[in-house]
Amino acid sequence: MLNRTPMKLFFSLKLAVLATLTLGAVGFSSSPAQAQFTESALDQSKVAAIARPYGEGKFDLLVIEQVPNKKQCWSESGSGPVMINPLLLNFDFTGHCRRATDSNGYSVRIDGQDYGLEYLLRVVPRGNELMLVATPRNPKLPELVIGSTQGLQSGFMKIQLYPGWQFTKRTFNNKPLGHFYFSGSQANIQVPSSQPPKSSQTQTQPQDNSTSPVTPVTPVAPATPAEPVKPVSETPVPPVQPAATSPEAQPTTPSSVANNPPKRPVTPPPLNNFRRPY
Repeated sequence: MLNRTPMKLFFSLKLAVLATLTLGAVGFSSSPAQAQFTESALDQSKVAAIARPYGEGKFDLLVIEQVPNKKQCWSESGSGPVMINPLLLNFDFTGHCRRATDSNGYSVRIDGQDYGLEYLLRVVPRGNELMLVATPRNPKLPELVIGSTQGLQSGFMKIQLYPGWQFTKRTFNNKPLGHFYFSGSQANIQVPSSQPPKSSQTQTQPQDNSTSPVTPVTPVAPATPAEPVKPVSETPVPPVQPAATSPEAQPTTPSSVANNPPKRPVTPPPLNNFRRPY
């Protein structure tokens, strides 16, 4: 009997584990059918997306909904950006205001499909403003820019949604839940580009003239030449003739000839009478 008791306990535990796994599998398979959420429209003036500061130069997303006929949850002032005064921090806002502070309370919905698992909502600084950006977890999906503060200051700032986006509420069995959607459609979403237009870049590009010849803008007029000076070489110098009688005689130098030119050219003797000195 003592040996059979452990065997019975073993088989009982095994059956209990199998039953638990079977029930869990049935529940998991039926959960997608129960998780078919829909969305319901909201009064856009009663909902605000807010860039909430935390730390130095850091912001996160806060969504507040005003319950009708209750205490005012926030006030607005200024423009570019619109500053938010979070009045709900001054009283117990239960029953007066609804808020969402993380991905459990808001997500992206496009063309009736929830993209809460595919996109992460972030508030990032770009240029002179903050932008509400849906960053894809899958790098193959595009980034979505949902709105911006249209300016930058310290404090709570209102995020203005771009055309094509609106606030909706998650609904289950025709009952609105506390989850907010940033809802849009691909046909109406307009994503502004943060890059400067290409035309402005092409206008400022310098021209490359490295291969073209340089042409002076204004030709310089040549200076009027002075009266030409007659070079010395232009003075006719008679050829030096060797002496006919004495081979030791020195020829007349060009300078002496130039200073005292002969009146008559010296006629050289015939070649047959010229004797080559030995």
